[in-house]
Amino acid sequence: MADAQAGRSASKMNDDLMKIYPPLYMIGRKIPCWRCETSMPVIAILAPKIDDTEDQVGVLTGIENLPENILRFIQSRVPTFKLKYSKMAGKKYFANTCPKCGVIYGDFFLHGEPDSPFFPENEDAARLLYMKEIPLTEPVEVSAGLGFGLGEIIYSNAKRI
Repeated sequence: MADAQAGRSASKMNDDLMKIYPPLYMIGRKIPCWRCETSMPVIAILAPKIDDTEDQVGVLTGIENLPENILRFIQSRVPTFKLKYSKMAGKKYFANTCPKCGVIYGDFFLHGEPDSPFFPENEDAARLLYMKEIPLTEPVEVSAGLGFGLGEIIYSNAKRI
């Protein structure tokens, strides 16, 4: 697991648009809200084919823009995935929010901490996630950060729905 954690620190910043090719996946699971403890869905986007990434499977973070068709697909399933301002990040990005109290569940706490939903420490933790293909026939450009190192364990173990 040390290799996955070391690889996790490798990331692409939000400076430029990245080109992503099909397939593209919404990954997610339910967790308790950190504020009110309501069960809430959290999602992320997993991209197996991204320009200039040497065939690494990436997980998008700090997503600043998404093509309308992808956003529609995600929000039709998880309407609490919204463009919100994060004080911690100091910017607006598409974030998971609680359906009851509306608080942001920030990407750092979902992607950056070992054993958080999108930082599974082993295959069993990755199996707690579901993965749904987002209909996509053409490459898209997205402005987001990109985490490497754990995408492959998620891609190989998440439940496909």
